[in-house]
Amino acid sequence: MKIIAKQGSELEKLLKQMNERLLREQDEAKDMIQEYCGSRPDSIGYVWAFGFTAEWFYTLIGFENKEFVPEKLIPNNDDKKHLCWKINKRKKEGREFIDKWCRKFRGIDGRPLNKLGIPVMHEETGRYFHWLPLEKDGVYYVSVGSSILECMPSAKSEQFEIEV
Repeated sequence: MKIIAKQGSELEKLLKQMNERLLREQDEAKDMIQEYCGSRPDSIGYVWAFGFTAEWFYTLIGFENKEFVPEKLIPNNDDKKHLCWKINKRKKEGREFIDKWCRKFRGIDGRPLNKLGIPVMHEETGRYFHWLPLEKDGVYYVSVGSSILECMPSAKSEQFEIEV
């Protein structure tokens, strides 16, 4: 489901900032991995929890070339179709990289969205929702599961429209 920011709204400004940060940090994460292992990953995964999203994760590194085996990375799974790599934390160099990574990438905080009527962390029920700030063709939106509607005070807002 998409919660689309209305043009010129406070939500649009916020989602634009969040999306720019998401893309900037994604590039920075790929740069760090390239510097560490010598090859730039094609993709990198993220985790979300407790109202935060897009915390780039050093255990979800992807390369399109399935034959590529970086020496400083180890396989994270056995899925031949979607093989992921991770930093080897058994080595001192890997632990130092992970420490630096964890200080740098902390994800995007969803509390500002709560103030605009989008409860990515619902205080009354204690529920947290997966969300991600995205942009397509100049339109900023939050991708969320439809179950968030159960906790929203109103599906109508001056800030957004909902597309199910």
